[in-house]
Amino acid sequence: MNLSRVRAIYYPLTVPHPERLQRWSRKISYGSASVVFSGEVSAVRYSIPAPSPEVKGRRIAFAADFHYCGTAHDRRLAAQAAERVREWKPDVLCFGGDLVADASQLGALPELLEQFRDAAPLSLAIPGNWERGKSWLGDDYWTKLYSGFGIRYLCNSGVDQDGVLYYGCDELGCGDPHLPDRWPEGKTVVLLAHRPDTVIALDTFQVLQPVELILCGHTHGGQVRFPFLGPVYASSMYGCRLAYGLFERRGGTPRMIVSSGISNRSFGLRFNCRREVVLIEFV
Repeated sequence: MNLSRVRAIYYPLTVPHPERLQRWSRKISYGSASVVFSGEVSAVRYSIPAPSPEVKGRRIAFAADFHYCGTAHDRRLAAQAAERVREWKPDVLCFGGDLVADASQLGALPELLEQFRDAAPLSLAIPGNWERGKSWLGDDYWTKLYSGFGIRYLCNSGVDQDGVLYYGCDELGCGDPHLPDRWPEGKTVVLLAHRPDTVIALDTFQVLQPVELILCGHTHGGQVRFPFLGPVYASSMYGCRLAYGLFERRGGTPRMIVSSGISNRSFGLRFNCRREVVLIEFV
C-alpha cells in the first residue's frame, strides 16, 4: 500500500488549520528585526536562548529562495549573500529551498553553489516547491548536485553535528513532509521547512515540543510591503500572518524564523522588502 497516498486522502496536510495557527505568536516583526548589515542583500541577526551550555555560541546561517537564473543580477545577489555568510563564520549553513528557477536554468546552479563551497564546516539544503515541482528530478539528482559542493541534501532526514540534530522536511505543496517517529533524546533539534505552512500542518499533539528552532522561507516576506500596512499578500494559506519574523509557539518553544529570502521569482517586483541572509546565534 502506498502510505503517501493514504496520508494524502485521509490526512491532507494542505488543508488549513487556523486553530493550530492560534498557538503561534509573532515576537519579532519586520520592523523590529536586528539588521546588522544593510545592502542589496542585508544580514539580519537573531539571538536564540541556548537550551544547554554545549550549544551556547553555535552559529547558523540561513539563506532561502534564490530562484537562481544565472543573470548578472542573480550573480551579484549570490556574491553578496555568500559574503554575508562568510563574514559570519557559521558552524552550519542552511539553504531553505527554491534555489532553482525554471528547468532551463538548472545548468546555472553549479555557479551559485560554488560561491558557498566551504563557507561552513557543515552545509545543508532542503527542497522547495520549485525543486519539488520538477517531478521528473528525484532525490538522487539533488543529492548528487549538492554533494558535489560539499552540501548535504535533507528530505525527511537529519544529520547530527556535535549534539545538534538538523532535520529537513520535504516540501508541503508537491512533496510528502513528515517528522521522525521519535526524536532522539538529549539533542538540540533544529528543523528546516521550506514554508511556514508546513510547520502548522505538522503541529499535531506535542510532536514539535522537542524542537528548539525552525527555519523557513518561501513567503519572500510578502515581497511588496507598504509603510504602516506591511505586506498585502504572502504565499500562504494563512494570508500574511506568517509572512516574516520570529514566532514562538505557546509555551515558548519552538521558535520559528521566517525569512524574506533573496529573490522575487513569484513576480518581478520587490518593493520595500529587503533581501536577506539570516544569521542565528545560540546565546
